Amino acid sequence: MTYTETVLPRQETQDNIALTINRFNPLVTSGCSPHLKPFLCSVYVPECVSGKPRPPCRTLCEHARSRCGAQMRSLSLEWPEALKCEAFTTESCEHVPVISVSQAPSAACQPITVPLCKDLHYTETVLPEQETQDVISLKINPFYPLVKVECSSHLKPLLCSIFVPECVSGKPRAPCRTLCEKAKSDCEPLMNKFGLPWPEELKCTAFTTESCEHYGVSSSGGVCEPITIPMCQGLSYNQTLIPNLLGHTSQREAFTKMSFFNSMVQTVCSADIRIFLCRVYAPQCEAGQAQWPCRSFCEKARRDCEGLMSNFGISWPEELQCSSFPEEMCISEEKRPKTLNAEDVAAKLEAGGYSVHGKALTLSTARLLLTLMDADQSGDLDVVEFFKLERFVGAIRREYVESYGSRNQPSVTENQMKKALVAREFLLDDETFRVLWQEYRSEGGINYDKYVAALTKLQILKDRFKAHLLNLPCDCQVASFTMNQFMKTAIV
Repeated sequence: MTYTETVLPRQETQDNIALTINRFNPLVTSGCSPHLKPFLCSVYVPECVSGKPRPPCRTLCEHARSRCGAQMRSLSLEWPEALKCEAFTTESCEHVPVISVSQAPSAACQPITVPLCKDLHYTETVLPEQETQDVISLKINPFYPLVKVECSSHLKPLLCSIFVPECVSGKPRAPCRTLCEKAKSDCEPLMNKFGLPWPEELKCTAFTTESCEHYGVSSSGGVCEPITIPMCQGLSYNQTLIPNLLGHTSQREAFTKMSFFNSMVQTVCSADIRIFLCRVYAPQCEAGQAQWPCRSFCEKARRDCEGLMSNFGISWPEELQCSSFPEEMCISEEKRPKTLNAEDVAAKLEAGGYSVHGKALTLSTARLLLTLMDADQSGDLDVVEFFKLERFVGAIRREYVESYGSRNQPSVTENQMKKALVAREFLLDDETFRVLWQEYRSEGGINYDKYVAALTKLQILKDRFKAHLLNLPCDCQVASFTMNQFMKTAIV
């Protein structure tokens, strides 16, 4: 140690202390924390200062417990009551020398294979000796139901940070206490309903806030979390901060407040309106900090949409006054998601949950959808065009699941297909329908992917026909052939 003399209570001997401290030898030699040995010595053989013992440092205790507590729990051991960190103060911490983490023996980083944790922002972990990810998968299994019901968006990253911590230069990154407290606050009420206590393995007081910034936790306690607001999914960022810029304490509350703008977004009064609203109600989160949209961003969205709002007797909301937004160190309207080609469209629709029974739309159907929504015929879609595409596919998917998805092999029958076309004013003659049916049917009927493709193709033809109608002053429309003839020629 950095000191050579100690002072002990009367009747206490160092021989007795050696017996007491000896039981911690396996933990010390395992290298679970470089802070464990100096902490233990500061408790059992404290430095003698003017004949008095220097009290242990609480921060040193928390560092040791955060690293070694998880290893002890894996062996069904509890952190000793005699070493409870809350019993110590930080008064003596300035006298504790800085101990480099590199003093502990390094272990090899390994790719994460635990299924629950394979899609994290980090891909490698480091485990105690004799521990395997197969064993960890069994330990983490009991928590799957809690993750599945989504009681907290913080639960999964917390579990993974404890059981398969990020490997940083061969060392495990410690779990974040704030992340634990957030997850516990969200999930404990649900667990209590079923008579379940918060697990001892997830005891938040065993962790510190030292590593919290790496988990997207701000100094104010805000935590980055995945975006769940449908309107704001599929943007150039996927993590937001709660509370948001307007003080809403949950994404559910923010989503409710955003519903006021639904009509504006759907009419696309501005190419910027959706992105601007999302950057306010579900702001981009980086390292626990929200990224503000610029004042110019607000002014452009307001300028484009205020006319539409005034037609309905609605004023621009007071809480979105553009003067309250910054002019520097902010996100400008130029920072938009890139345009999407057909491959991007297929991938984003699959990621956005526009599948049925796990079967996503094919690339050929994505190409048809792109053709339908590509208003400027640029060959790809901007954010507004893709948003319209999502609404189009979402309506078809909802109809398919509700009306046709209950069969053993979900599909659309011939009669159901005829009714669906009539409802959309696609009045095809028998020959045209037969050709269309033969093109898209498979065993049992038309599946989800082909159903979307058929309706998309018909909508493309309908839009192209309407685009070539002559608008005459007499309020008549004239064509050399009818839409039904046009459909028949294109399909048959």
